[in-house]
Parts: sequence; C-alpha cells; structure tokens
Amino acid sequence: RTGAGAGDGSVAGGVGGTGGAGGRQVELSADDVVVTEAPRSGWAVASDAGETVALDLTLTPRLRRAGQAREVVRLVQDARKASGLAVTDRIALTWSATGEVADALREHGPAIADEVLATSFTEGRVNGPDARRDESLDLTFKLTPA
Repeated sequence: RTGAGAGDGSVAGGVGGTGGAGGRQVELSADDVVVTEAPRSGWAVASDAGETVALDLTLTPRLRRAGQAREVVRLVQDARKASGLAVTDRIALTWSATGEVADALREHGPAIADEVLATSFTEGRVNGPDARRDESLDLTFKLTPA
C-alpha cells in the first residue's frame, strides 16, 4: 500500500509503504521510521499504547485563583481538625487577605464556604488569639463554631 508521508499514518502505524524520494521509489517499513513527539512550549505530552495526550500547562490568573481557593480550603480544614471540631460542625469564617488571594476568596467564596461548612464567610479584620496566619498566602483567618 502506498502512503508513506502521505498523512495516512500507514508507516507510523506499523504498516510499510512506498513513496518517492529524489525521483526514485523508496520502500519503507515500520522499522525504518522513528516517530517522536516534541511538545510545544508550555505543553506536556504523554503517549502510551498508541494514545497521546497533550496538556496546556499555562497557568492563567483564573487557574491560579482556583488553586489558591483550594489551598484556603485545605488550611481551613486543617484548622477545623486542630480545633477539635467534628466533621459535620458548622463554622463562621472571617478572613483577611490582599492581592490575588483576596480576589480568589471573593470569587470562590460560596464554594469555599460550602466545602468547609461555613454558615458565614466574611471578609474583615481578623485578630485575637484564635486567628491563624499563612504567610505564603498573606492570609489571616479565624473560625468559630456557628
């Protein structure tokens, strides 16, 4: 069957083929061809069993904010556990943050509140001995049983 280089995948798919080169016919087998994949910058590619997946690794501001929101959920859940709260206990959550983290909390507030069982999720001044601080996120928060 012809098609080497014709885009039908015959040689790469393991079936030989013929094609022209410099005015001559050349026969190729699958052993004569090496197929490699080089991902575009910012992409990751993985292949297995004849299937290939490519992922765009670009972190957009929207994705960063979603990740920061997940990190806040983790911090609050850790604080709930450290406070001895039951998994089903409702809490009131007050927080203070700046920049992109504050934007993430405002954008994802309802989802965060739902995830951590907060009956209130309030941006405001946080102080007192029960306040918790995460320097990496520039976040201070306080949870109290509701």
